[in-house]
Amino acid sequence: MIEQQRYLTRLPAHDGHPGAEFGWNEQNQESFLHGVQQAQAWLDDANSGWLWANLLLERQLFPPGAQRHAFELGFLSRIHQRLCSPLGGGHLARRTELQL
Repeated sequence: MIEQQRYLTRLPAHDGHPGAEFGWNEQNQESFLHGVQQAQAWLDDANSGWLWANLLLERQLFPPGAQRHAFELGFLSRIHQRLCSPLGGGHLARRTELQL
């Protein structure tokens, strides 16, 4: 049995909330970081629409399994940092109508 090497992936501190470290196989690190970046893009865009729709659409870029889980963990971890921030959540999304 071939053992896959684990690499440490770091979620930097943000919005006054501490960072975190996760152990992933090398191929899953990019998925995790992409999730963090997509969540940050949603947070930065006042016209970003529904959070869950962005999550569901972006996660489809990854195959089911570890890569998708890494993306989801990165995405939700970044949102968690904002929600739990001592600075307050404060996302002011203007586009809240649901359009699928």
